[in-house]
Amino acid sequence: MRVPIVLLPVLAIVALAGCQTGSHSAVNPKAAASSSPSERLVNLADDIAKRGDSDTAIALYQKAAALPDARPSAYVKTGDAYMRAGEPAEAAKAYQAALAKAPNNGEAMLGLGSAMMDAGDYNAGMRALAQAAPLVNTSSSYNRLGVAQTLSGHTQEAQVTFGQALKMAPGDLDIETNMALAAGLEGNAGVALPLAQKLVGASNAQLHHKRNAVIVYGLLGQGDQVRATPPVGLPTQEINKLLSQAQSIRAKGSTQAKAQALGSVLG
Repeated sequence: MRVPIVLLPVLAIVALAGCQTGSHSAVNPKAAASSSPSERLVNLADDIAKRGDSDTAIALYQKAAALPDARPSAYVKTGDAYMRAGEPAEAAKAYQAALAKAPNNGEAMLGLGSAMMDAGDYNAGMRALAQAAPLVNTSSSYNRLGVAQTLSGHTQEAQVTFGQALKMAPGDLDIETNMALAAGLEGNAGVALPLAQKLVGASNAQLHHKRNAVIVYGLLGQGDQVRATPPVGLPTQEINKLLSQAQSIRAKGSTQAKAQALGSVLG
């Protein structure tokens, strides 16, 4: 809902970070000296990844994961790096390796679900994310699950999930955008329209929020309303294109068919 939905991938959706070796050593040299060989490689790979050298970082993460002292987090880091490089199939293998060591590792399950989503297997991604979200228990994890539910056609469940995410992150525009899209797919104007109106007028709304809000108006059959008060920053031609896409989605027979069409547009 690569969110965005925001339904962006997910990966909205979702933010991954590691500590830099240099800053860690400078702050706590004893901790650096006592870390394991695998941890030292992971820290080095983190630093290199932040410099933009994804190939070298991936190679180091893989080397770290292959060491006898490696923790499941080394495999998770490998998967995260593959996701950033746009290789969800390789990322899935790394997350599965982490889960082989630690079946209840929430971060690994979250990564696996996201990789499945990126590969277009929304149902499998939804199942993995449904297990991961309560383990990780963050707004981002529930947002990812909601996106998977939306793109799988489970829009009512998605709205409940986005509601859970918003309890943790009230006013988060990415989550509200995704919730509006889920509600719009099933024609729930009572939920979708107020959110779309907020997104169009919010001072901190980015262009992708506004684009998705236009799609929501179109899904609800209220294109004239958004044309009358167009979002600032979006040209008329783009608004008309978005409304045309939304009209095509709206014409699909079932919610599942609409969700599939929405995924094609957002992908």
